[in-house]
Parts: sequence; structure tokens; C-alpha cells
Amino acid sequence: MVTTGLCIIAHAPLASALKTCAQHIYSMTGDISADQIVAYDVPPEVDASEGLAHAQELLKTLFGQAEGVVVFTDLTGATPGNIARKLLEDPRVRVVSGTNLPAIIAALNAPADASVAQVATIAEAAARASLGALSDN
Repeated sequence: MVTTGLCIIAHAPLASALKTCAQHIYSMTGDISADQIVAYDVPPEVDASEGLAHAQELLKTLFGQAEGVVVFTDLTGATPGNIARKLLEDPRVRVVSGTNLPAIIAALNAPADASVAQVATIAEAAARASLGALSDN
């Protein structure tokens, strides 16, 4: 069975906040899946090479349990997104940029046998589907 690890790399404190939100949702059912998410809150003053090294260490912990990792990041072109992009040098990594909570929840709900590419596609589709203006009309 293929397992996929989840990592959030975003501007501080967004990564931890998204993980905490997922944990809150999952705590209602007693499911601890969201606890397995790795979050990296990238500080404003981080050196890009230090940030990459830290992210690579976090992924090493996930690869001990998973065959692939989906990395969620907040903004393409910013430091967290640039760190995530460099992680793509590992073929076991997929990146979803512009992430939101629905993307993370969809990834947590992906079939256990889904490949890392499938989990990334599921997450991206959920992120896109959740966007839109709400009205009471």
C-alpha cells in the first residue's frame, strides 16, 4: 500500500495554523491523521539555503513512513514557495501552491492506496472547487 506524507511550508504562522485547523476538524471524529502533517512556518528573515535544509530534514522524517510527500505552500515566487520548488528535485515530492484548508482536508481524505501524484491532484481540485464568492441569493 502506498502512503503519502503531507507537509505544509508557508509564511509564519500559516503552516501551523492550517495544520491546527485540520487537527481541529479531525479531532471531532477521533481520527489522528492530521497529527501526522509536518508544518514549517518560514520566518521572514530565513536564509533560503537554511530554509531548504530545514525543509529537507522535515521530509526525511516523512520518508521514513511514506513513499511520497505532497508539499503544500502558500505563494509561488515567495521564499516558502521557492523552498518547496527546490524539493521537487526528489521525484517522490509533489507541490501544491496557493493551498487552502480544503486542499489539505481532501489530501487527508484521499484513498490510502492513492499515489503521491493522485493525492496532489485531489488536493488541487479541492482547492480550486472551494474558491468563489458566497452570497445569500
